[in-house]
Amino acid sequence: MSQQIQKGVHNQTEIIYSVISNEGYFEYISSNCLKVLGYKQKELIGSNLSEYLHVEDINIFESFLYHGDDIFPCSFRFLQKNGSYIWMKTSVDVIYNHLNKDQREFVLKFAVTLADDKIDEVPKEVNPIRADGALDFVHELPCPLIISKKGKVQYANTAAVKLLVATSSEDIVGKMVFQFIDKMFHESVHETIENLHKGIDSGILEQIWTSLDGNKIYVELKSVLISYKGEQAELLVITDISSKKIYQSILQQSREKYQRLIQNSIDTIAVIHNDKWVFMNESGIKLFGAQDYLDVLGKSIYHFLHPEYHQHVKDQLDDITNGRTETIVTKQSWYTYSKKIVHTEMVCIPTTYSGEPAVQIILRDLSEHKHAEELMIRSEKLSVAGQLAAGIAHEIRNPLTAIKGFLQLMHGEIEKDNQYFEIIFSELNRIEMILSELLMLAKPQETVFEKANVKTILREVVTLLETEAILRNIVIEKKFSDENQEVVCDKNQLKQVFINLIKNAIEAMPNGGTVTISTKSENFSIMIEIKDEGEGIPKELLERLGEPFLTTKEKGTGLGLMITYKIVENHKGTIDVSSSEKGTVFTIKLPKQRECPESQIPIENKKS
Repeated sequence: MSQQIQKGVHNQTEIIYSVISNEGYFEYISSNCLKVLGYKQKELIGSNLSEYLHVEDINIFESFLYHGDDIFPCSFRFLQKNGSYIWMKTSVDVIYNHLNKDQREFVLKFAVTLADDKIDEVPKEVNPIRADGALDFVHELPCPLIISKKGKVQYANTAAVKLLVATSSEDIVGKMVFQFIDKMFHESVHETIENLHKGIDSGILEQIWTSLDGNKIYVELKSVLISYKGEQAELLVITDISSKKIYQSILQQSREKYQRLIQNSIDTIAVIHNDKWVFMNESGIKLFGAQDYLDVLGKSIYHFLHPEYHQHVKDQLDDITNGRTETIVTKQSWYTYSKKIVHTEMVCIPTTYSGEPAVQIILRDLSEHKHAEELMIRSEKLSVAGQLAAGIAHEIRNPLTAIKGFLQLMHGEIEKDNQYFEIIFSELNRIEMILSELLMLAKPQETVFEKANVKTILREVVTLLETEAILRNIVIEKKFSDENQEVVCDKNQLKQVFINLIKNAIEAMPNGGTVTISTKSENFSIMIEIKDEGEGIPKELLERLGEPFLTTKEKGTGLGLMITYKIVENHKGTIDVSSSEKGTVFTIKLPKQRECPESQIPIENKKS
């Protein structure tokens, strides 16, 4: 009865359609799976296809699915719900993800055949295959086959002879199979042979064999127990995977090289998935001032991104992940863990993460570049201000000279009220000095560099300003270190720097206080600190100090500090400013120089 049913079904073809993910999971299967396989759709969807394949067919099916562009269907056994296997033939259409060619889905069409010779129950024990009458068929198979008894070769087909670079099967038959297998696998081969005779399947094994010409061969080996010339024997089905291994090795080396390139890049390389960091190299960790990767990975990018750029960056990431554009280059600012702002240029390109669209970014730190731009703008402002000041000075100096000359003539003729003339001449001399400073700003005089002691210059300046300080109820406290603190400088210009800064400190304390002047020798420089106890400088103005016409005084022009910065710069020194509600500290560092630079030899020495 059952034979009649099967014969009736034999001529019918039932087609099952399914969609399989790249990882082998059912995403869809047609409803007739219940009729043919006994499973409901919901029982199969979400499960992995390999769970239902016969153990001997898994390797063949995966090779067909992932590595072949076969035009012929693949036959395999599928486990039905009742525990039996049914033979099926399948064809495949591959659907590639246009964003990532490595991501794909498979549309499988299963054609069910129910022929008598294709029904196979789940094996309960090993049933040796009768192979005696099949040798003529297997002799010319393209797959290398070897038959052995307890490890001794009894038969080798043409493909096996070719694989082992033998002249004929006589070079192989009669030898122990261990002669061709790398020693590291001998123990596992012994165990496999013993398991075969006990009815235990060892599955597919990877081994290294050696051909007769001494070359290594990487193989996959499947062994089954058969009957050969009336005795039990081992059938070894060999697949040469040497090319695959070479490719894997090249791929691994390439992957390692790529990973080293990423990790050692001076630019930040990171991956963003669902608006979160999922990868970042070492340079990125340093850029954001994090202690380790855990401080960054899994965190939202908007936690670091300046709010001004949130919407802009969000739109760009959407364009990349949705395939509207392939590459974007843009600029933005980020917050580090220390609340410092870094300016970057970002390149965005599409990638995938766990099979889903993501964005790979390259961040280049532009903070130094931006700082250089700001310095250039500041330098241009100084140049313009200098030219403007020089023009004004020239225009004022001419009439001023005439006024002074006529006053000197009048002074000789008028004997009374001499004290008024002295006051007028004093103020005129002061105006001339200011005009000279303005001219120096535009076109500095030839500086006279010579060795001078910083402490001596400071003492002279303090003596000059001490009277004004006393009148304002201010104490000037000197804390000079004992070391020799000589620098190569223009004494008059350096004196002007100290006068400007100490006068500013005095004027910053209308209610009295203390101005502290200290010096200290460092490895390569002399450090001078001028500290006051005033109300401090607003934070927004600190970074702009030295710009022309920037001042915190009601009647100031900002030119004094601008001249100060320019003089220190000409001396290859630096000025740092820190300020709080308790006062401001100007720190000047001048380099120690044993000899005057050639271009700055004192004028008197050049005369020779």
